[in-house]
Amino acid sequence: MRFPSNTIEYQLYKIASFRVNYKAKFENINYTKHNDFYYSISEIVNDILGIKEINIGVTLENSIREFINAEPAYRVCKDNICGRPDFIKDYIPGEIKSFAREVDPTFEKKGILQAALYAWLYGTRRASFVSAIYDIDSNDADYAIVKRIDFYNVIITKISIKKYLRMVVA
Repeated sequence: MRFPSNTIEYQLYKIASFRVNYKAKFENINYTKHNDFYYSISEIVNDILGIKEINIGVTLENSIREFINAEPAYRVCKDNICGRPDFIKDYIPGEIKSFAREVDPTFEKKGILQAALYAWLYGTRRASFVSAIYDIDSNDADYAIVKRIDFYNVIITKISIKKYLRMVVA
């Protein structure tokens, strides 16, 4: 099922941008689908953007979450959609995307759309999006040096996803 690109509408506000020199540890990830009866936030956004899911790789999420002093979030489900934001801070869900050397616009958009859907899942109209630019540490390939962190507020203005869900789960 292909979700139309106008399924999610939002306003994006850049809150802050910081140049940092933070050493962050890479962690291996392996995404697995937990239940065939639920659609994940990532699957919906990948479908909207036409992205093929990558199920293995590395991430800096835990290190960046620690740096911004946020808490890990729990998985939440609503209307046959489930998801776990990367973090919760001040009761606001958030998504983290990290990029080597420069921002990838497609995956930046993915993070923003995921943040908007997490806001909807959590019953709020606001979410956070954090973008981090890094270089691989030349002394230790298990680490990255985060050079810049950008903070955004994502305010959802319209989500029309329920009418498409009936077609997906029926």
